[in-house]
Amino acid sequence: MGTVGLKLMDGTSVTLSDVMYIPEVEGSLISVAKLAEKDVVAQFSKDKCVFRYGDATAMETKRCGNVYKLKTARDEVCHAATTSRKEPWAVVHARLGHIPYKRYEQLLTMADGVPRIADAPSDHVCAGCCMGKMREDNFSRNPEKTIKSAGVLDLIHSDVMGPMQTKTPGGCTYAVTFIDDFSRHVTVYFMKKKAEVLEKFKMFKADMENATGRKIKRLRSDNGGEYTGRLFKEMDWLSA
Repeated sequence: MGTVGLKLMDGTSVTLSDVMYIPEVEGSLISVAKLAEKDVVAQFSKDKCVFRYGDATAMETKRCGNVYKLKTARDEVCHAATTSRKEPWAVVHARLGHIPYKRYEQLLTMADGVPRIADAPSDHVCAGCCMGKMREDNFSRNPEKTIKSAGVLDLIHSDVMGPMQTKTPGGCTYAVTFIDDFSRHVTVYFMKKKAEVLEKFKMFKADMENATGRKIKRLRSDNGGEYTGRLFKEMDWLSA
């Protein structure tokens, strides 16, 4: 507990007693109840509150939103000190979103209140900007994924799409595709549910192997559950 002296905008000095300092509280609050105990009368109106002590006006606050704010001369001093203080270019550069110096010079002519810098940026190297401009190395290629097929049905790519918002006339909302890596031939089957993938693959396998006289050697997918289920794994369909 302590005493705080305030200097109001009109030059009047006011002393508040029994003031409690709480570091966790960012703002400063004045208790109307405590003022009333000191015979100070608060008269609230729509846009301001006037505090009177006897016949004299002690201080006046203006409404800001849902609170009444007491403006002191110290506020003006702090604002002036904040806007006139110069900061290192590294600090200003970071606060303005890593803006280039040429853009910063343009900003000085376009807006008021832009922070001033205390040093030249010629030797400044921003680690964040350097990292942002760096390119990642290409991902190492997995030999498994670079296999090129030598003939039809050596490698089949498959994927499932859906659920789609619009149903087909038959009520299907999913589709599964089978693409031959060698010929790029595409086969599409529509489904009512993803569980039909195995059934559609059996149809595709029978049709393509009968048409080409060759056997499917490899099926590549995203390892979704529709491709990794027990029945799919137990199916003896791969040809050596």
